[in-house]
Parts: sequence; structure tokens; C-alpha cells
Amino acid sequence: MYDSIIQTATLAADLLGETVPMMIAGVFLAEVLVALNIAGRIAAFSRPLTSFARLREECGTSFLMAFVSPPAANAMLMDYHAKEIISRKELIIAATMNSFPTVVMHWRYLLPVYIPLLGIPGLIYFGLLMLVGLAKTVIVMAVGRTIFDPPSCTPARPAGEEPAVPLREALQKAWASSKKTLRRLLSVTVPTIVVVAFLINAGTFDRLAGLMQGAGAIFPVPPEGFAIIAAQFGSFVAGASVASALLAAGDMTWQQIVLTLLVGNVLTSVTRSIRWLGSSYVAIFGVRTGTEIMLVSTVLRNGILVVLVAVLAYGLGWG
Repeated sequence: MYDSIIQTATLAADLLGETVPMMIAGVFLAEVLVALNIAGRIAAFSRPLTSFARLREECGTSFLMAFVSPPAANAMLMDYHAKEIISRKELIIAATMNSFPTVVMHWRYLLPVYIPLLGIPGLIYFGLLMLVGLAKTVIVMAVGRTIFDPPSCTPARPAGEEPAVPLREALQKAWASSKKTLRRLLSVTVPTIVVVAFLINAGTFDRLAGLMQGAGAIFPVPPEGFAIIAAQFGSFVAGASVASALLAAGDMTWQQIVLTLLVGNVLTSVTRSIRWLGSSYVAIFGVRTGTEIMLVSTVLRNGILVVLVAVLAYGLGWG
């Protein structure tokens, strides 16, 4: 019992250490940009995206930040929503769009594993994941263009119309404005992450993973491929290692390897999304909005992945 408490506390501390600093940085940076009246100039780089989706330019600033830190980017969105700069619908659309930079930046972790172990098939698999992320972003942008009125793409504070603010004054103003938002966010974040740590330590996600592995039978995966999927529930490194061994032994073709990795990605996304929901989405956006964003993002991504698997398996004969 004592060991379990220590393990849960240690895991919760690790999760808080990963999330809270980036959350604080995101909220504070958002307030600094607002105080300095430069959010619009920074967002100009992503203006084609936000303009097409009919989102405010502040959402573009958050989108660019997501390439550096997704939690900080989402905290920026929540701060803009709290200040009534963006609506709840804009928050959901923008937060879903922010998942694409997250996928892109996974190259730092995926490519150093997949290319040495799998070579060209590993690169193809990564490219297909990028394609899925891009397709999801395009769909979300199209939805935004459909549900928002054209005036939504007008900058909330046009660049150059407000006087420059001294940096010291902007920092003081930003910190004062950040405190209220951070108190509200942290009051949800800390208990949520503690609960997630408890569930992880109790093996809840491991049992869910076991249930999801059984669902793999409905996909066009050869019997040897289930070893890859089982390993993917442990980690993507384990999955790539098993796939590499099967490819080298000639037990599976490179097409079957790529297809199996995609199927494993669909199945493992359930437990991965629930973990991310607790430690990030709910912690930042609250239970209702965080759950809605997670469901929209996961269902849309998995739907595209399933279509891609069907096209590759039956359309191109990879299965």
C-alpha cells in the first residue's frame, strides 16, 4: 500500500512537471503578446490558415506555438477564451488544429527509431501519419469556414493601430492578468493529474489495452502482425523493434508491416487519448470542453486512419 502511494505520487509529480510549467508559460506568453499589441503581427505567418478557417488571428499565434509546446499553445487558447477574445466554438476548432503541429514535431522521436529499424518502410509509415494529420487539419478548417461568419477572420486588434507598450510595463500587466487564469487552470489541473496517475498505477490503462488488442481481429492484419500491435501498446519503440525482426526474417512484407503499424496506431490511440485527455485536455480546458476536443480529434483522426487502412489493404492489395 505504501509503495503504491509512493509510485502514484512520483508519477503525478512527473506529469505535473511536464504539464504545469508549459501551461504557465503559455498563459503568460499569451498575456505578454496581448499587452505588447503584437499578437497580430506574429499570427501573420499562419494567416492563410486562420483566414480560411475564419478564425481570429490569436488562434494563429497559438498554432505557431504548438510547434514548440502543445500544452503552452492550448493554454494560450484557454486564456484567449477566458478573455472572450475567441468563442467556445473557435476554441474547439483551434485546439483541434493545434494537434497537427504536435504530429509534425514527433519526427524528433519517431524518425530516429523507425528509419534505423525499418528503413524506407519506416519513413513511409511516418509520411502516412503526417498525411493523416494534414487531412484532419484540412477537414477541421473546412468545418470552421462553414460554421463561422466571415467577420470572424478579422483581427481582434489590427496591427499598428495601438501605441507601443514598454516591455517592463507589458510584463507586469501580463503577470497580473495571468494570475486569475492560472489559479482557475491549476485548480483543475493538479487534482486531474493525480487521478490520472492513480489510474495508471492501478493498471487501468493496461487492462483497457488488453481489451483493445482483441479488437485487432476485425482489421486486415496477418497473424504475425498481432505481435507488433501487442508491442505497440507498450511503446512505439517496442512495436518498431518487433516489426524490424519480422521484416528481416521475411515473415512479413514491408507493405504488411506498414499496414500493421497503422492498425496498431488506431487501436493504441484509445488508451493514448484517455491518458492525454486527463493530463492535458481536461487539465487545461476543463472536463466538458476538454472531453469534447479529445473526442473530436480522436474520432476524426481514427476515421481517416481506418479509411487509409481500407484503401491500402483492399485498393492497393497491401493486406
